[in-house]
Amino acid sequence: MELTTDQVRGMARAIGLEIPDADLTSVAIRLSGLLTVMEEIERDIGDRMDEVDPVPPVYPREEF
Repeated sequence: MELTTDQVRGMARAIGLEIPDADLTSVAIRLSGLLTVMEEIERDIGDRMDEVDPVPPVYPREEF
């Protein structure tokens, strides 16, 4: 999936993130690469991914 800098700018603004113009091309290239790989993973093992519970992104910490 190849994203344009305008698409990246629009997505960033939707979540309140301002990406400087100087960084937009780099962010678009990296995000496009990540989404391409995610598409490949989904194509290869997509059904099996539904059989596994997702890992929560944040773990509660014990108080000491």
